[in-house]
Amino acid sequence: MGFYTKFSEADLIESYTNQIDYQGKASKEILEEILRRGSLEEFHAKIKINNLVLNEVNRIIREVHHHYMNKASMQECLSLVKSDLLRQESIQLIVEKKYNQIHQNVENLKLDSKTWINSFAGAFIASIISTILILVVLYKFIFLSVFAFGLLIPLYIINYWIIRWITGKTRDNLAVFIASFVATLLNCFYFILFIPS
Repeated sequence: MGFYTKFSEADLIESYTNQIDYQGKASKEILEEILRRGSLEEFHAKIKINNLVLNEVNRIIREVHHHYMNKASMQECLSLVKSDLLRQESIQLIVEKKYNQIHQNVENLKLDSKTWINSFAGAFIASIISTILILVVLYKFIFLSVFAFGLLIPLYIINYWIIRWITGKTRDNLAVFIASFVATLLNCFYFILFIPS
């Protein structure tokens, strides 16, 4: 019983392709397993079909992205995207998933006045909450005060998650990123102000 006997067909194809790409030839063991399951020609035909399907999926994704950027609705995308290789159900799944991903990404990156206001309001709220949390931790574990600057990292993380919760946007959004940094600076200011030297 060889190493590749428990591999699924997809894993066997991936291993074979990687060996061809990186070593220039397939190992004896993988060729024996391929021949045990059928012929090398059938295996190459499966690889070719997999590549065709993958290329078609990538073409559909690019087409969805193009239609989204041209302000097409999801329904318009579904009616415009066609494929000779994939079934309509598969096309619909790809279009819906990719359209939603693109939409979420664009919405996350959007900088409007609401995002700026919520981000900086969140910065003040987050800096107060994280300062209180860290002060409680320092009170309970006084030895951590030696690592004062090291505590900026957890402060930044706490600030970011609070601001993310308030705005509903990730740090990929410029306002959230800046507000997280400002909140951490406010933490430093609070520590200088409230902690005696």
